[in-house]
Amino acid sequence: MPDPKITAIPRLAEAGVPYEQLLGLAGVALQAGLSVLVRGHPGVGKSTLAAELAGTLELPLIDIRLAQRDPADLGGIYFPDRERKVLDLFPPDWVRQACDAPALIFLDEINAGVTRLHQAAAYQIVLERRVGPFRFHPGTRVMAAGNLEEDQAIVSPLSSALCNRFVHFTLRVDADSWLTWASGEGLHPTVLAYIARHGAEALYANEGDLAFPSPRSWAMAARLLAAATGDQSARLVAACVGERAAHQLASFERIFDRVPVASILREGHKMDFRRGRNAEPSFVYAAVFAVAAWLCSREPVSDEQLHHVVRFARSPGLDPEYVFLFLRQLKGAPGLLPRLQGLPAFRKLAGAMVDLHAAAWA
Repeated sequence: MPDPKITAIPRLAEAGVPYEQLLGLAGVALQAGLSVLVRGHPGVGKSTLAAELAGTLELPLIDIRLAQRDPADLGGIYFPDRERKVLDLFPPDWVRQACDAPALIFLDEINAGVTRLHQAAAYQIVLERRVGPFRFHPGTRVMAAGNLEEDQAIVSPLSSALCNRFVHFTLRVDADSWLTWASGEGLHPTVLAYIARHGAEALYANEGDLAFPSPRSWAMAARLLAAATGDQSARLVAACVGERAAHQLASFERIFDRVPVASILREGHKMDFRRGRNAEPSFVYAAVFAVAAWLCSREPVSDEQLHHVVRFARSPGLDPEYVFLFLRQLKGAPGLLPRLQGLPAFRKLAGAMVDLHAAAWA
């Protein structure tokens, strides 16, 4: 079957910073007491980034989605004190939390068509680190996120005064970072192999349809694919990522199903990726992820099967980049890599790969 092609769609996926790198950069800025604004396509992981940063900084996360909040939820409500003849501010609960102890305030959707009242409240939160007379704890940090203008989302321009108070980053659509996360989540191997094969072009493509490919929607599709039965799969995947992406995944899935996983691991079937249909990149990616998924879902792996794993990793035509990818997926199989390291044949393979890696950087 011919290798399914992905039509490149103009976008800014190549611009910006990959997730793992941004995690470190934004962490440094927040620790320095600066406010951070992360912009990126819908569903690329901005909210996930905020949650992970909160965990790294050991701060509770105060998640405020501006487009879903009334301005009073941000700035509080004033009520009259008749005895003193003044207006007192009754603050929202999150304000007291940010004042009483260190926290990470996350202003999500900061440019999603919010009103001037929203932006005025955001300005006070970012610039003055307070809401009315309630000043935040010195250890409280502020992070915001917003969509990009080309995503056909309703975007309100932020004032220059507000923009100038942020450290600005753009989160790149990054297939490698998403695959690392998705592997840890145990998402469906067919989706992982498909994204590994086609990269950012498959991971994100927004043409204005209600359902379109994004890191978030692919994760949804992968979970539904694992739960679906029979003819449900195609419809459920299309409901998440759109008809075109679902059709391309279905074409790839037919390639994935050609991989003789049971024969490889139970009988030591020898693979040769140098010629014919086996040499197609899509089939190689499918084989790597299918074998790794089988190993991660089976426990225990017998000693005989362990030797078959090494035999597969040494298959003719399986280039080092695929072997590295295969071994990275095996991290999801508890105790498997240490057992492999006990085999002389695997140590020889690992040594050869280390030499190749060193030569590539020489």
